Order: sequence, then structure tokens, then C-alpha cells
Amino acid sequence: MDCISELSDEILSYILTMLSIKDLLKTSVLSKRWCKLWYLRRDLDFNILHMLGSTSRKPLEERGHLNVNMDEFVKRVDQFLNNFQGTKIDSFSVSFYSNDKHSKNIDQWISFAIARGVETINLLLLTYNRYKFAFDIFSETNASTLKHLRLERCLVCHPTKCDYIPFKNLRSLSLYFSKVDEIFIESLLTNCRWLEELDLEFCEFRSSMPKIVSSSLSNLKVRKCYVVSGNMKKEIDLSSLDCLKLTSFEYHGYNLDTLNINTPLLNIIYCTVPDCEDPIPNQYVVLFATLPKLEIMKLDFYSRVPILKITRPFKHLKQLDITFFLPSDIEEYSEFDLLGILTLLQASPLLHKLSIMLTHPEIVGNQNVVKDVDICSHDEVKVIELRGCVGNWYEIEFVMNVLRYAHKLERIVLSPYWRECDSWDWKSDPVWFQNGRQRISEKLLNENVVGREKLVLI
Repeated sequence: MDCISELSDEILSYILTMLSIKDLLKTSVLSKRWCKLWYLRRDLDFNILHMLGSTSRKPLEERGHLNVNMDEFVKRVDQFLNNFQGTKIDSFSVSFYSNDKHSKNIDQWISFAIARGVETINLLLLTYNRYKFAFDIFSETNASTLKHLRLERCLVCHPTKCDYIPFKNLRSLSLYFSKVDEIFIESLLTNCRWLEELDLEFCEFRSSMPKIVSSSLSNLKVRKCYVVSGNMKKEIDLSSLDCLKLTSFEYHGYNLDTLNINTPLLNIIYCTVPDCEDPIPNQYVVLFATLPKLEIMKLDFYSRVPILKITRPFKHLKQLDITFFLPSDIEEYSEFDLLGILTLLQASPLLHKLSIMLTHPEIVGNQNVVKDVDICSHDEVKVIELRGCVGNWYEIEFVMNVLRYAHKLERIVLSPYWRECDSWDWKSDPVWFQNGRQRISEKLLNENVVGREKLVLI
């Protein structure tokens, strides 16, 4: 008995949204009813890697027939849309290697989605030949249904003949590797009163970074944007951030110390601290301490633990995540230790959780002598995690001092696993499993350390 075919069209439509376009078309041969069911699909995702029978980009490139593959992909998408009889779609996504001759096809695809009340558009182009995102398409119809827009490797200019009415319901905008007019961003923030999320990563601006002024923005992410001068790329920094509702801010640029910031509700901040002289990291700390609602802070440091001079406490900070990108020269490890983190711990009286991750860790041949530091006790931190362990002296040093001063600590976890930025793949050094874990256990066993039972070695 075919129980699935007895389900209602609405339920079957939901099941079909879980299939790739390639597998979806295969269902049309099952029966007369199934032949028309794929029209009910409301989430359309055209991915070159799936539609041409590949699971990675590499095989496509190795064949040496990239243009042929792209033409076949475009042909299949055109055929699907020409035969699609659905009147409403929720999301439309395209990911492929585009070139100039495909621009008209992409325009038609976007028009198709707009005409069916699309709420989410993801246009992910896998080449650096930027597609011009045409606002004229939106001026032909009232595309006020659009809520989420993500563009990768596109040219986004300030519209001259189109107002922002088609984007009046826009909730999120993400731009990656795109060329953007800063006037467009500033105007969009002014005219789109529902915009809550803005993501600008590796974008090229015409002359400067846009001023981020918004009455609705709650999440902002900016990563290494730049301007082009001659043949040189010059990174540019944010200069103004005025967002009364902003709660989460992620920034990976060069400087934050000159930023004019007005974000009274900011709760989460994640940024890269540049590898430079001590005054810059200290200016960052001073800036963050002025944020009245800050509870979660994530920092990326390069090469070393800076000497921080904290004159103002983090009164509300509850979680602190720090990643250290360790130096490639093993000799520089002699200057590396983790005790500088205790300054941040001391300045955060309400901190509950501290997480530290060391990337690309290596075992140091000449182990330094473990030293003690004199700090005030901490009575709130419950959990401390140290990832990227191999059994170095500074790991032992850090554990011994934390156990001595964190009076209400419930556990401190040492793990060999670490990962790169934006990666889901965890890595580890086998030296931890060979003898690093044993080295730490033996060292703590020989020392008169109170609270060894709180230590968890993975």
C-alpha cells in the first residue's frame, strides 16, 4: 500500500522541499498526481554542484569544460522555470559560475521570483566577474514581499530610477565579495525601517566605508572591506556606528579605537584585535568597557597575549571567548603565556564562562619554569575551557593559577581540538594523545595544587 501518496498535497509539498531540484524532477515519473506535485515546491534552490551530478567544485574545474557546464546549467534552470506552474514561492537560490553572457538569464530568474512573491533571494556567484544587480527589475513590480537578500560577487550601485519601496519589508541584507556604493548602504538604512541584519564581507566600496546609522538594525557584521586605489587594495574602517537597537556586532577590520559608537543595547561583540603595539589592544578594552549591556565578548588575538591595562571593569560580562592565532615561528613561543588573560578575568566580576582556543599549537622544546601570579580571587566563574592543548608549560601554568584563584570553579576542561575561522572542521595534534595529556597530569600530581579533581583532560 502506497501510504505516502495518500497524504494531502500540502504535506507532500512540504516533503518535496527537502529534495534537491534534481531529485524533485525524478518524482514526476511516479504517477499522474506526482507529475504535478513538484509545482507545489515553494523553495527553489539551483546549485551547480547538485544539478550537474557533482558534490564538489574541483571535478567541474578539472574537466576543462567549465563554460559548457555553465551553459548546460543555465539551460536546465530556464527549462525548469518555463515549465513551473506554481503561483507562489518563498525562497529562490542560485549558485553557479556565471559570466557576462548569463546576465540576461539571471535577470529573468529574479523577475520570475519577484512575480511570485518571493521572500528570500540568494544569488551566490562563484566567479569574480561581478553580475550587476539591476534595480530596474524591482521597479517593474511592487516587490514588497522581499525580506531576505544575499548577494555574492555582484555589483550593487545606488539606484537612480528606483525608490526603496520594493525593499520596505527587507529584514536582512548580506553582501559578499561585492562592489558596493556606500551611498546605497546609507540610503538603504534610512529607507528600510524593518532592516534588522546587515552583513558586509570583503566588499569593495567606491571611496569610503558607509556610516552605519539605523533605528532598526539589531545585528551587524563587517569583515575586511576595502577601496581600490590604482592597483592597490586599501582596507577601510568603520567611522560611525549609531544604532540604538543593535545587540550583536561582529567586526574584523584593522581598527576600532577611532570608531564613534552609539549602541546602548549592545550585548554581544566579536572582533579581531590587530597585532600591533600595546596601546591599540588597551584602547579596544577601554571602548568595550563603556558598553553598558555587554554580556558576551569574543576576541581574536594574533601571536601573543597583550599586556592589558584595565582601568574600568566589565560590569555585566558573563561569557568571554578568546582565540589566539599562534606564531608560525616556534622560537616565538618562548614569549608566549596565558597569564595575561587573568587580567581580563579579574576585571569581569560576573564572568561565568571563559573559553580559550589556541590555533596551530606546537610543543615547545625548552619548557619554561612555571610561575605563579598574584591576583585577586574570582567568585563567579564556573567553567573554563582551554582548546588546542599539546602539553606545553604555559597550559600547566594557566591551570595551576586558575585553580588557585577561581574559588567557585566547577570544572576546567583541556582539549586538543581547535579549528580555523569560519570552519566546522576540528583539528588536533597527536602529541597530546601520545604524551601531552600525561605530562600535565604528572606535573599537577607532583605539585601541591588544590582542586585537581575539577580538571577534565579530553
